[in-house]
Amino acid sequence: MGGAALENKAQGQVLMGALSPHPPLLIPEVGRGELAQVECTRRAMESMGQVVRGLAPDVIVVISPHGPILPDGIGIWATDTLSGDFGQFGARSVALTYKNDNELLDRVIMEGQSLDYTLRKVDEAVVRTYRWPLQLDYASLVPLYYLDKAGVKTPLLAMGMGFLPVQELYQFGIILRKAIEETRRRAVVIASGDLSHRLTKDAPAGYSESGQIFDQTIWQLLTDGDIQGMLSIDPKLIHAAGECGYRSLVMMLGCFQGEAIRTTPLSYEGPFGVGYGVCLLEREDSPEATLPDEKVAGKVLDKTHGRRGTRQHPLVQLAQNTVEALAKGEPLPSGTDVDLPRELPQRAGVFVTLKKGEELRGCIGTIAPTHSSLAEEVIANARQAAFSDPRFSPVTTEELMELSYSVDVLSDPEPVGGVEDLEPKRFGVIVEAGNRRGLLLPDLADIDSAEAQVAIARRKAGIKPEERVRLYRFEVKRYR
Repeated sequence: MGGAALENKAQGQVLMGALSPHPPLLIPEVGRGELAQVECTRRAMESMGQVVRGLAPDVIVVISPHGPILPDGIGIWATDTLSGDFGQFGARSVALTYKNDNELLDRVIMEGQSLDYTLRKVDEAVVRTYRWPLQLDYASLVPLYYLDKAGVKTPLLAMGMGFLPVQELYQFGIILRKAIEETRRRAVVIASGDLSHRLTKDAPAGYSESGQIFDQTIWQLLTDGDIQGMLSIDPKLIHAAGECGYRSLVMMLGCFQGEAIRTTPLSYEGPFGVGYGVCLLEREDSPEATLPDEKVAGKVLDKTHGRRGTRQHPLVQLAQNTVEALAKGEPLPSGTDVDLPRELPQRAGVFVTLKKGEELRGCIGTIAPTHSSLAEEVIANARQAAFSDPRFSPVTTEELMELSYSVDVLSDPEPVGGVEDLEPKRFGVIVEAGNRRGLLLPDLADIDSAEAQVAIARRKAGIKPEERVRLYRFEVKRYR
């Protein structure tokens, strides 16, 4: 080993990143007769295995969209041994076992904690809580199969991707790289993920013209080494494409933040209506290499905790955790276990609002408290806003990354004599006639007069303009 190689070994670095598809039919014992239809992908996977073998890494890191997915962060396998097989596809004899790189795991967790980034060890207790199988998923096993076939025998660090904002996914890659460097590991990071599942009319998720647009966009950005462009893809396009690889890819790209990169696209095909792409990424020292925009990287870091972590108010985090747990079929948070700031009221009316971009995606609330605690009020109304608002279809798991949340805590309503006592920027209004009641929150866009505020509240309750009403006003503390 030469002097430069010894220096790299001592320093630790991310040697290479790779986008890898994960259809089980890539495994000969599973695919059998269908294997010929993905021949291009199979050869590319074999080439990837040979490249990784030549790099002689100390550890393989694999990020899977079908691994342990947590509602509020990134889950990383923490069992001493990591294993799995293809038994669910009729090939139980095809099995892989790895030693977990616990030192690297602990360092990743520590680096995440220093930045208030939610990382969680997935051990046997967590597996029991979420009722997950205690084994590597097929999306991890498929690329690992080809590395194993090439003779790559190293410890492993395996994790699920996160349903987090793009900036936070990218931030994870930065955290991972720092941990790799500080533990002096020479690592290869595999982003497991298929591309669009909607390329053809007989595709698993149905057809959408966005599928081909998404795959073409991803492939061109990878070819160009354009990390900035990858982080700026329209969320609507991502959702419409029905993909499962974008988040894993963004997490891996964070490992190259601020670096010039060279990409080697090995193959792309979509024989079953699903896009399979194999692409390698390495650091590049030549002046011709593509260098990500440092200003963009800085903006990414500044926004990292815009929705999650300790900078996000506990009420908003609770609403978000509730929606994401329900969407994924996971246990709900318990209101009794939530530690809220003491200055908050014990009980109050609450409105929970969901937005997708700038568009309303759900809003449900209570004028007065209906539950035993403020936390339980938020949980109940978050559920209703996401899944029972009659104006919208229920929230899906594919939308979670695109949603933002706000929680409004209402003061006790007080009666007023007329519109002269209202201030639409400061007070919300309740308009009441018999058992009909209409409510409008304060400080809404395009509502700058008390008359307009009352008129809209009347319409919401089905109260005619000529009917006599009782008016109430209330104040709101809004948390985002």
